[in-house]
Amino acid sequence: MSVKLRTKILSSGKKSFYLDIYIDGQRHYEFLKIYIEKGDKDLKEKKMLAERIRAKRELEVQNEEYGFVPKHRKNIDFLVFYQNFIDSYSKKDKRLVRYSMEKLKLMIQKEKLPIRNVTPKLCEEYASFLTNPDNGLRGETPYNYWTKFRRVIKEAIKEGIIRKNPTEGIIVRRITGQLKKNVLTSDELQQLANTPCKNAEIKRAFLFACYTGLGVAELKQLTWSRIANDKIKIYREKNGAQIINDLHPVAIELLGESGWAEDKVFSLPSDVSIGRTLKIWVKRAGIEKNISFYCGRHTFATQLLLNGANLKTVADCLGHSSTKHTIKYLNYIDELKSEAISSLPNIKL
Repeated sequence: MSVKLRTKILSSGKKSFYLDIYIDGQRHYEFLKIYIEKGDKDLKEKKMLAERIRAKRELEVQNEEYGFVPKHRKNIDFLVFYQNFIDSYSKKDKRLVRYSMEKLKLMIQKEKLPIRNVTPKLCEEYASFLTNPDNGLRGETPYNYWTKFRRVIKEAIKEGIIRKNPTEGIIVRRITGQLKKNVLTSDELQQLANTPCKNAEIKRAFLFACYTGLGVAELKQLTWSRIANDKIKIYREKNGAQIINDLHPVAIELLGESGWAEDKVFSLPSDVSIGRTLKIWVKRAGIEKNISFYCGRHTFATQLLLNGANLKTVADCLGHSSTKHTIKYLNYIDELKSEAISSLPNIKL
């Protein structure tokens, strides 16, 4: 490792001071914007200033917590790097990477994030933000977003714009076997059915989700060609698993008259609009629960279990590859049983 002060003759005839930085087998240059010319009266002072900068940079290279990163790379916008990573990402969990960036942007409340500001302190704040229930994330979601964030950090290290992992030692624990999102009871489903919604299509789609377990992504892509003989055949957006389920009479009624094979079954607005409308509708129905569209899927699973379906059947209906992800619904049902038993009246014997 070395940091040497050198000069370069410019086309104008002036000399420019610059640093020749050699570290880990790589050479970087940093121009100091200090210039001298023949007969310069301030030559001594300029040399002293350049030498002080050289000494300071040498100390930084030796002691900098994250290792040396060339100055021009420290100004890279991490959010732009993040977006480029998402654009080139081809795995099925791409949406998790995208949502992890959205949560980061929500936390920092800024349009840009210079790579030099991606410090352990910022990473700790992001981990706390993800795990804070007030920010709307439950179950395994904080862990999933954190692992995607770390994946982007590792890519930045691989490309040499971060020297040392700022997430090292920061842990976001994985919560398994628990159902954290709210689900609807059969009575609450009836309340929603009885309550007008300002967007009838959102109402129809959400109730359909409660009887099929489909997420909003699947419903937006659902065409009439996927429905035949009172069955639905679709591939899950999340994992590509094929689902072939019978349709409940309520679900069939919600479909209404069929259209052309390639026509969309539902015409839905943006996710933001769906979420906003859903909250208003749920509140109008007198249901004091924080219900998102995905809660329709949870409602479908718990209703199946409450009505006698076994765990393997529910896993198949949801498109789970195993019962590992379905067990949380069974745990939720067990919690309901415990609460019901504890609420039995006390009598004197």
